[in-house]
Amino acid sequence: MAFLLPNIFNGREKKAFSNENRLQRAKQSLNINHLGDTATVLISDFYDRGSITTRILGPHYRTVWATPINLPVFDIDSIHGGLTFDEAGGGQQTFSIKLKAKDSRTYTLRSVNKDQSRALPAILQYSFLRPLFRDQASALNPFGALVTEHFEEALGILHTRPTMYLIPYDSTMPDIIQTQIAGRVMILEEEPDQSWEGSENFNYPDHIISTEEVIARSKKSSVMIDSLKYLEGRLLDFMISDWDRHGGQYEWAVYNTKNKLPLARPIAMDRDMAFFKFDDGILNHVALAINNKFQTFNPEYDDISGLIRNSKDIDQYILRHVPLSEFLSKAKHVQNVLTDSVIYEAFKKYPPPVYNQYGAEHINILKERRARLDSAATVFHELINY
Repeated sequence: MAFLLPNIFNGREKKAFSNENRLQRAKQSLNINHLGDTATVLISDFYDRGSITTRILGPHYRTVWATPINLPVFDIDSIHGGLTFDEAGGGQQTFSIKLKAKDSRTYTLRSVNKDQSRALPAILQYSFLRPLFRDQASALNPFGALVTEHFEEALGILHTRPTMYLIPYDSTMPDIIQTQIAGRVMILEEEPDQSWEGSENFNYPDHIISTEEVIARSKKSSVMIDSLKYLEGRLLDFMISDWDRHGGQYEWAVYNTKNKLPLARPIAMDRDMAFFKFDDGILNHVALAINNKFQTFNPEYDDISGLIRNSKDIDQYILRHVPLSEFLSKAKHVQNVLTDSVIYEAFKKYPPPVYNQYGAEHINILKERRARLDSAATVFHELINY
């Protein structure tokens, strides 16, 4: 009977998630012919709730999602010398579309706002669980990828380079594309595939392959995985509380070497869960008791086993034979590289109104997590070896 309760959020859901409504709003106020190079928008006000709902479901990053920010306007004819649409894609909760540049290299546009309800089975899509699931996207920090890139760059970790854009209404786009993306805030970044082989962006790799392929080749002893560089990236994941680092979040750059096996290094992608904020609502504590993977960006590491729940298989395969001394050495390296000034500059990637809300708090939290990284590394080593 509970599933037959009326959905009181239908009006808000339609405004937030209906392609038709979003397209109409874009036609009216976001026509590319009437916009400059930048525009002021908010990502979504769907998560702006009253005090009772916020107490039950958690404050999360609701104010950030509803904060007006200034973003560059996406102009398909000028970015990267001009792009063309290739194919639509995405995971369960994210809409994405691939684009190609004139040099044949591939890029991806990914929606910043998620539709978490797509994770529900069909029978529950019209229940009260749908708006509840959709609401929990407010636990994501929409600007986490922009900050994380600065840390990856400082550490020499291969990574994509995300840029956030407002997608305007552009009558030159195909109608089917317009319906899907006009009016959205989306992130554009490289799609690390064969088109990026030999590129400076990923340090001139000879090949780029998937996680599945790199593990298959490793088992055949036809490639050597750079386990220490992977470990360095995982320790950064811990610092930013990015708990969703399964194999699909990487591609692998392969470099031919003289008289040795080719060396494979991970290319980090998809930082949607960085700086996650989940443990601040009554229902969320119940969810954490059931599934501990939803780890919050707090000053202390709450549960390392939750941070590796989605990645434990690949972590064990790559890192099982790495000694504790290397875990601690890499933790020390990350601590030394991510200085106070590096941390400060990274969080300045937040738009100014967002930095005013969370900049100082997040800087202090990351410093606390940095100080505790050696202890987290020790627990990590224990969890994947015993």
